[in-house]
Amino acid sequence: MKKNVFLILFVLLALIVTGSILLKKGKTSIKENAQIGLPAPDFELKDINGKKWSLKDLKGKIVILNFWASWCNDCKVEKKSIQAYLNKNGASDDFVFLTVLYKDNPLTATEIAKKEGFTFPVLIDDRVTSTIYGIKGVPETFLIDKKGILRHKIVGPVDWSNPHIVPHLRQVLS
Repeated sequence: MKKNVFLILFVLLALIVTGSILLKKGKTSIKENAQIGLPAPDFELKDINGKKWSLKDLKGKIVILNFWASWCNDCKVEKKSIQAYLNKNGASDDFVFLTVLYKDNPLTATEIAKKEGFTFPVLIDDRVTSTIYGIKGVPETFLIDKKGILRHKIVGPVDWSNPHIVPHLRQVLS
């Protein structure tokens, strides 16, 4: 009889502890999600050189937020097209490419960036940012207007060196 009482008490205690842990996790879950037409969720991430980047600091600029990985072949081609665009057109005061390394080794991305001569920022995901933006795979790109409103999501690679893409985006996102 005493064994049954102790067993029941143990099971009840385990259920209470498990329930409180799950309840606590539910309260601290990510409430903010990226949604088209709403302000893009802010983040603060460091790049591969240790510099901090925050979306709120880029208000007044068109932001292309691109999630990628070094193990993704489409991503590597896309990064080369970003660099080709920047090589041809230079940096702009009102337009910025931010790339975010997703589920990858920052050292590998640093090697690729140096080898390919990337001049755009390569941020290191904190896993919270990719979750807030709902990343399911790479590449995925978010277009954010000058007011910080998320205007569009692109799943898959983009040829940023195409001479018609960026001027069209500037017109739409300005």
